[in-house]
Amino acid sequence: MNIWDAPRKVPMLKALRWITTHSFRKKQYALPPFQQTDPAFLKTPPDRLRITWIGHSTTLIQLPGYNILTDPIFSRRASPLSFAGPDRKPPLPIGLEDLPEVSIVLISHDHYDHLDKDSITHIQERFDPLFLTPLGVARTIRRWGAHNVLELDWWQFVDTDGIRFHCTPAKHFSGRRLTNRDDTLWVSWFLEVKSERLNIYYAGDSAYASHFEEIRERLGAPDVALIPIGAYLPRWFMEAVHMEPAQAVAAFQALCADYFIPIHWGTFDLADEPLNEPIELLEQYMAYHGLSSRLHPLAIGESFALEGKEVYEKASGGPGNVSPPPLTKDS
Repeated sequence: MNIWDAPRKVPMLKALRWITTHSFRKKQYALPPFQQTDPAFLKTPPDRLRITWIGHSTTLIQLPGYNILTDPIFSRRASPLSFAGPDRKPPLPIGLEDLPEVSIVLISHDHYDHLDKDSITHIQERFDPLFLTPLGVARTIRRWGAHNVLELDWWQFVDTDGIRFHCTPAKHFSGRRLTNRDDTLWVSWFLEVKSERLNIYYAGDSAYASHFEEIRERLGAPDVALIPIGAYLPRWFMEAVHMEPAQAVAAFQALCADYFIPIHWGTFDLADEPLNEPIELLEQYMAYHGLSSRLHPLAIGESFALEGKEVYEKASGGPGNVSPPPLTKDS
C-alpha cells in the first residue's frame, strides 16, 4: 500500500464518467519523434550502457552480458480487449522477433500499459528470461507460461552475476479488474551494476512522494534515471498516481541523478493532456532549473549510451527546442 498519505477520495461516478468519455474527446497533438531501430545495432553489445526507448515505459537496457526489458508491451493496444482501449499512436520501432537475446524482464506493476499478456508469452517462448516482478504478479505471468519468475517486496534485492536488482518503492496502485484493485504490489527498480560501477533507476509508474529521496539516501544517486512524465490530467483523478512534468523534475532532483530519460509519454493516449505536452513542459521546466544538459529525451526507437562519463547520442536526436507552452491546468 502507499504509505505517504491517506488515499485521495475520488467520486466513483465522476471517475466513471471521465473513463467513459475520455476516449471520445478529440485532441490535436503532434506525435513524438520516431526512428526505426536497426536490429543489427542492438545485437552489437555496448561498451558500457545503452538504453533504447521502444515506447511508453518499454525500454531495452543493454549492459555487457545483459539485455534487460522494462514493462514490455509490444501489442497494438494497452487494453484487455483487442478491439477497444488505448491504441498505440506511433508505430513500434522494432518487433520482439528482432530483439537481441533478452536475459531479464523487469515488471513494475500489473496495469495493461505495463503488463501485456501477448508480449510476456512471446518473450517467454523466444528467450526464456528471468522475470522480476512485484509481490503477487508472479502468479499471473506463470499462468501465461513464464517459468523463471522471482517476485520481490520493497527494499528486497536479488543478485545476478555483476548486477544487484533492488526492488524499490513507488506511489501508485494496481489491478487488472474492478474487483482486484491493489491485490498486487507496484514498484520501481534500482540496478546496481557493480562490474561497471554504474547505477540505473527505472521509476516504473509513480506519483510524487518522498520515496525518491529515500531511494537516493539508501542506495546512492543513479547515473541514469528513467522517470515517467505523462498521463497527469485531470489532476483530481491522476494526482495520486501520476506525476506532472514539474514533479518529474523534482523527482530527478531528489534522486540527484546525472541523466534524465523521460518515459511513460507519447505512445498511448491515456489522459486529457495532448500527447506531446509532457515533453514540451518537461523541457521548459528543466531549462528553468538550469538542467537542460542533463535531460536526454529520446525519439521512439532511439538509443542513449554511456561510456565512462561521456554521453553519445545518435544524430537524429530527440525533440528539439520548443516554445514555452501554457501552464498545466486542471480539467
